[in-house]
Amino acid sequence: MILALRVLVVLTVAVFAALLVLSYGFLSAGGQTVFDDRIAGYGVGAARAYLAALSDAQTSLYLGLFRVLDTFLPVLVALTLGGFTWSQTVGTARALRLLIALGPAVYMMLDLRENALVAHLLEVGPQVPAEAILHASAHTVSKFIALMLAVLLAVWAWRRPSAAVGGV
Repeated sequence: MILALRVLVVLTVAVFAALLVLSYGFLSAGGQTVFDDRIAGYGVGAARAYLAALSDAQTSLYLGLFRVLDTFLPVLVALTLGGFTWSQTVGTARALRLLIALGPAVYMMLDLRENALVAHLLEVGPQVPAEAILHASAHTVSKFIALMLAVLLAVWAWRRPSAAVGGV
C-alpha cells in the first residue's frame, strides 16, 4: 500500500474515532444517538424527541466540532476507498477502473448532503417540518447503502484473482 494511502487510512480512523467519542460520549440524548449513525433512518417522532432532548450545549457541539469532523470524514473515506480500489484494479480496463474507484464519491456526496440536512434539523429544533426530517432520514439511509456498495467494490478489487498479480 502506498504511503499516501496509509496516511489516509490513519486520518480516516482518527476522525472516525473522534466522531464515535463525540456521538456516544456527548451527543446521546433521550436514549438516542446522533442522526448520522442511524443506518435504518429515523421517523418524525423519534427525530423530534431527540431534538427536544438535546441540551443547548449538545446542539452547539453537534453543529460545531461534530459537524466539522463529519465534513472531513466522508471526504477521507471516499479518498481512502477510491485510492485503495484504484490501487487494486491495475490491469483492469481504465474506464471500468475509474468508474469503480469513483464509486465512493457517491457515498461522499450523499453524506455531505445529509450533513447539511441534519444541520437544518438541529437549527430549527423539534418543531422542524416532518418533510425535512424524512428528507434527511432518506439521505442517511442512502449514504449507508452507497457506503456498503463502495466497500463491496473495494473488497471485490482486493479479492479478485488478478489483484494478487497487479495490485499494490
